[in-house]
Amino acid sequence: MARQLDLPPMSTVEELCATVADRAGRPVRLVPRRMRVGEPSGFVERRADTDVIYFEQETSSLHQAHIICHELAHLLCGHLAEAPAADEGTTPAELPTIDADMIRLILGRSHYDDAAEEEAEILGAELTRTLVLAPGAGTTSQLAPALEHRKGQHV
Repeated sequence: MARQLDLPPMSTVEELCATVADRAGRPVRLVPRRMRVGEPSGFVERRADTDVIYFEQETSSLHQAHIICHELAHLLCGHLAEAPAADEGTTPAELPTIDADMIRLILGRSHYDDAAEEEAEILGAELTRTLVLAPGAGTTSQLAPALEHRKGQHV
């Protein structure tokens, strides 16, 4: 699946998001945030008109890239249910005692199983590897030297 994306050699996380968005026919928006204790380091929310990937802002660029790639893998593998269409006749319920982000997290993740998580982790790691090891001047490519074997081979 990673090869089918046909990413250019100097891909960045943003370019990968644009490729996934083109493939899905809907935008992918990245939102850094500080995750609370007990939350995963990232999650994706399927909205009626866009997919939103939330990722931990208080971590390294490499870890952020991996989180984003893992969540993109969920999108590519079709792990998310379709979002309900926006209904103009309804009014959003106000639940001041319940955190809206936590509701989205719980509802968004409730249908994942171990096989889906494993599939997303494998594809996400492959996507991360492709980005990190790509030559060029992007943020993720600056990490490539740290991942090279002493004989110049990538590990």
